Amino acid sequence: YSVYVPFSSYLQIEIASNQSPQTEEPNLSFLQIPMAEIVVSAVITVLCEKLISGDLMKLARSEGIDSQLKKWKKSLPMIQAVLADATQKQIKERAVQLWVNDLQHLAYDIDDVLDDLATEALRRKLNQEAHPNTSTSKVLKLVPNCCTNFTPRNIMYGQQMSSKLEEITIKLHDLVDQKNDLGLNVTDERSTPERRLEENSLV
Repeated sequence: YSVYVPFSSYLQIEIASNQSPQTEEPNLSFLQIPMAEIVVSAVITVLCEKLISGDLMKLARSEGIDSQLKKWKKSLPMIQAVLADATQKQIKERAVQLWVNDLQHLAYDIDDVLDDLATEALRRKLNQEAHPNTSTSKVLKLVPNCCTNFTPRNIMYGQQMSSKLEEITIKLHDLVDQKNDLGLNVTDERSTPERRLEENSLV
């Protein structure tokens, strides 16, 4: 079985805002800028990989929340494409710095939700495989998957997740709108954050 490990558990790199208590101006070093881009971009890459999980999407369809995940799958790469520009502009623009911070926090929230969904999908799969020969299981095989989830626990779980996903979708949509308002642009894809970090380290 696929085991989902929360991204935050193996990538404990904090993107510090470095806001001094004495001033409103951001204080970001030349090394922190590319590092911030690398971390957030890596998180988004992991999220996109999780969003193509067959078991996760199967559960999402059965709960009627797959449309929300499809929106995430479309929005996240759009945001990732402008990260290089955002991490450079946040040096001088406070609004961009706040946008990057909001994106970081939302990315970890999305990661938690996807891990929750993956765990639930695995739980249901193992539960079904643990009783393959019962008469109930034989009957359920003849019933569409969408009709086998109407247990009190599953219904409550679906309602809770639907509410969480809707809230995240709204925040993600807001970040996309803000991206446009802040004038963040797609930069040269050949100029990777890792390369910029290496170049800046040699200065």
